[in-house]
Amino acid sequence: MVMKRNKMILVILICVLVICTGIVGAFYLIGGDDSIGEEEIALTAEQYQLLRDSIRPIALEDMCNIERRNAWLILDAMAEANFVESAPQGQSPVSRATWILDMLGVGVIQDISAVRVNEGIHDLADSLILRIVNQEDNIYYIWYQRSLGLGMVTTESEYGEMVYNRVLHIIIDGQICERHSDVCD
Repeated sequence: MVMKRNKMILVILICVLVICTGIVGAFYLIGGDDSIGEEEIALTAEQYQLLRDSIRPIALEDMCNIERRNAWLILDAMAEANFVESAPQGQSPVSRATWILDMLGVGVIQDISAVRVNEGIHDLADSLILRIVNQEDNIYYIWYQRSLGLGMVTTESEYGEMVYNRVLHIIIDGQICERHSDVCD
């Protein structure tokens, strides 16, 4: 009798353990792209405030954690290159750049560095090229203009395959399309 009761308690404990594991697994899967938490971004309060000041608060709140992290990394790389945008406060084109990189499937930025900074007489001539390596070790180069924001994205090298160009592409229904085409593939 005592042996049967001990076996029943053991079976119940195993069932509870399996159910708890399933619940934790379900919460992890539901997290999806937001699985990187703010604490993993490791922003100080000052850095988060700079990010918040640079991007419209509504847009910042709409971003998933990966997009916020990528936006911060882009802003940080720009600051290291002494390349500060000339956009009004709260209207940083970095949020658009982050959105386009997300549509291109870049994902989590693992490494970012400034390749070249060109300073011209006018804001339009001021440009910055950032080299981005994502978690799959794919390399992207983003061409960024001080006044206009993201201008072009290439892969593998500065002059590699162009996957986005502000002049040649348009965004329709959340897809990047060529301007001369009426419909996206």
